[in-house]
Amino acid sequence: MSQTAQWTCLVYMAGDNNLEGAGRDDLAEMKQVGSTADVNVIVQFDMEENRTIRYRIEKNKLKAVQQLPGVDCGNPKVLTQFIRWGIENYPAQHYLLDVWNHGGGWENLPSDYDYDSIRLAKPRAAAKLNRLRRALFRTTVRKIHKRPAQARAIAIDCGSHDYLDNQELRRGVFNALPKGRKLDILGCDACLMNMLEIAYEMKGTANLMVGSEETEPGAGWPYAAILKWLVAKPMMSPADLAKTIVAEYGKYYQKTRETATQSALDLGQIQSAAAAVNELADVLLADLNNVAGAVGLARDRAQKFEMPEYIDLGDFAMQIARRLPQNAKAKAAADKILKALGAATGNGLVIRNVACGAKVQRATGVSIYFPHPEDYAPDYSDLAFSKDGRWKTFLEALFKV
Repeated sequence: MSQTAQWTCLVYMAGDNNLEGAGRDDLAEMKQVGSTADVNVIVQFDMEENRTIRYRIEKNKLKAVQQLPGVDCGNPKVLTQFIRWGIENYPAQHYLLDVWNHGGGWENLPSDYDYDSIRLAKPRAAAKLNRLRRALFRTTVRKIHKRPAQARAIAIDCGSHDYLDNQELRRGVFNALPKGRKLDILGCDACLMNMLEIAYEMKGTANLMVGSEETEPGAGWPYAAILKWLVAKPMMSPADLAKTIVAEYGKYYQKTRETATQSALDLGQIQSAAAAVNELADVLLADLNNVAGAVGLARDRAQKFEMPEYIDLGDFAMQIARRLPQNAKAKAAADKILKALGAATGNGLVIRNVACGAKVQRATGVSIYFPHPEDYAPDYSDLAFSKDGRWKTFLEALFKV
């Protein structure tokens, strides 16, 4: 295609696992609306039967534009190739990349991970499963085998026994984009991905990020409702589309009464949020022996998700202010985090947030890693957030106390 559209939505659908049925359901939702001259809906769907199809979704039709042998969705080069192909063949003013699969935050899968365990359910039945622990993809088998047995990642590919870790996701996207260009929106239709650590890792690749703090119900994003808005208003800004995704997600799960979260993050604000976390870490480190008990209580009382070591950052800041009322520096640092997040106003890192269900009512849009000492994963040090900031230093000092 030579015509430049307003939007090209690239969906990287890693369906070689027990979510293949959910993938087919989502394709059916997408074709209720389909592409237009202004909006391209492009999907790369990797399936269990060792084949991959690239579709341009049209109204009531899945138009296959390319067929490939089964690909390794856990290889960042495969992600890079899909993005480059999509940009070259479907040029647009704006690009949304939707990484669709299981997800589980920043951590990596263990060396002995049982990939067959997430193939046990029949594909159609799997459409009703929670998208548990949808993570990124593995760097290499050899590298992962050296890592401790933690269980996280995104875009799990059972056929290839592979997945994308966070560094690979960043590299796969970064290498695909023209110099100086970022994605307008990075979407993660996957579980547990809207973490401060992941947002920080991806800050150089996208302007906005949309995803969930909690595990996602099996239905994932309500694609028909989202695309209906985009096709009707193709001139909408990236921020407006990101907010629309969150709003429609919230409406859908309020109707189904399932527990769900979704938020849109302005990655241009990530440095301010990270700086505020660094400031709190410094304040707590300076008086660690005296504040350790209150900090531990704040962690334990903060909003948690499917993985309890992932706690809501905004709620944790509020818990710190509540547990250390006489510590003016700690309270000021906590208030700075809340201001940087801006969840209540939409003027900070979190520009839109929804939380459906009593279990997640205190979710403010972004989580952070805060495990108990026995659950701490040493490869946390691999993240850019750990290398650039002081939260890792604070955690390790607290564990010693």
